[in-house]
Amino acid sequence: MVTSRTFRDRFETILIYMGLTLFAVIAILPFLNTIARSFSAEAPIIRGEVYVWPVNPTLDAYRRLFVGGVFWRAYLNSFLITTIGTAVQMLMTLLAAYPLSRRHLPGRGILMLLVVVQMIFPPGLIPFYLTVRSVGLLDTYWAVILPYAINTFNLIVLITYFRSLPAEMEEAAVIDGANDLQVLWHIIIPLSTPVIMTLTLFYVVENWNMFLPAIFFINDGSKQPIQVILRDLIWSLQLQSQTASADQFQRMAGVEALKAASVLIAAIPMLVFYPFIQRYFIRGIMLGAVKS
Repeated sequence: MVTSRTFRDRFETILIYMGLTLFAVIAILPFLNTIARSFSAEAPIIRGEVYVWPVNPTLDAYRRLFVGGVFWRAYLNSFLITTIGTAVQMLMTLLAAYPLSRRHLPGRGILMLLVVVQMIFPPGLIPFYLTVRSVGLLDTYWAVILPYAINTFNLIVLITYFRSLPAEMEEAAVIDGANDLQVLWHIIIPLSTPVIMTLTLFYVVENWNMFLPAIFFINDGSKQPIQVILRDLIWSLQLQSQTASADQFQRMAGVEALKAASVLIAAIPMLVFYPFIQRYFIRGIMLGAVKS
């Protein structure tokens, strides 16, 4: 009986690992193909000879990508938006979540109702645009930072987590003479590192992938983030390849390779950033979503 159960457990474990390996391979193949295409010559890509290893390796796509400095400028714009935006968003989310998690807050029920209603019924695009324009934020980085200072889902997750913390620790700090900000900084935040790091990851990814808000609110090309420049580049290359004659197409060096290189470079910051807080991710979101 024990032997049969042990064999079954081992067989199930093998099946689980085989399934996870298969899913991992399926997930990583497109990424490997993008890397290979970015380092390959254009002709093998057109002929469909590039899979997961570069054919006729070359750096021409990367050289063309950084000519003129437009891509670097967009990279810097995205870095500024991501850094400043994430700092503002985490600060505002913490300052909003802490009081809303206190049951003795006057009017807390009404405030929570407004938060939930805003999440279910977001503002219309036209009124939103007119509001941003009326306060003079158009064509500034703040146009894609301040209107998105608090993500409602992240706020609710943080409120739920704060409610799960022992009230006795806060009461002891108050008895020792700490005010609300001191309690938040010295007691609540150190106990909330996993969920805070998880929400930071959410905000970083959201800001780095900023696309539609940047299109709506930033018309100045020198201030547009990497995702908008990437879209314009791919569309431009696609249009050129569709309208070019056979001779012109042959002279267009590395259209497909250039697309792959631009996509890869835009993804690198997230690939570098994620491993540093990956250990907080699952634990943080589960703590914030399940506890009550």
